[in-house]
Amino acid sequence: MPLPMPMAMTKPAPLAMPVEDINQQVELELQQLKTHFANAEQRYVDQMLIENPIVVERRAPPAAPNKAPQPAAAASSVPSSREVQRQRAESCRKSRYNNKIKKAKLRFRHKFVCNQLTESAGVLDYMRDVIAQAETQLLARGFNRANLERMRQNFGIDQAAATAAAMTAMDVMELQQQQPQH
Repeated sequence: MPLPMPMAMTKPAPLAMPVEDINQQVELELQQLKTHFANAEQRYVDQMLIENPIVVERRAPPAAPNKAPQPAAAASSVPSSREVQRQRAESCRKSRYNNKIKKAKLRFRHKFVCNQLTESAGVLDYMRDVIAQAETQLLARGFNRANLERMRQNFGIDQAAATAAAMTAMDVMELQQQQPQH
């Protein structure tokens, strides 16, 4: 039974073009893919931040001893230590909040990339199955094995298989385990 082909792989092949045009097209396509990936990543991170809002617990203010009020003239000329302390506390709160947001964004980006890597590994497995099935059908129809090997070399199938063998499901699992914990 033939395997269904993904929608992205049903595009018609472009007509023969000069090498410069092909390189330019490849560069343009890569740029579009990078932009699409960055946009998808940002949408994912934004959605995850909405679904998992960052909560910064507010620390209890220190108990202040009762002091005699200071004269108004001294308070207006130099900021009081209480005012400086309040500004520092506010700055620390903002810093803690921003650090938590950065950490959450990194965690969500890592999760997104791991999911994309897992999906890509699945697509590669699918393509290996399609290639194996096509080779089997060609051989069954009497296609010459030497021609098949030459096609594999011309299209870099052997190199791709060696690279894919290096990137196994274990590698994907290892990346997912490295994901920062909540």
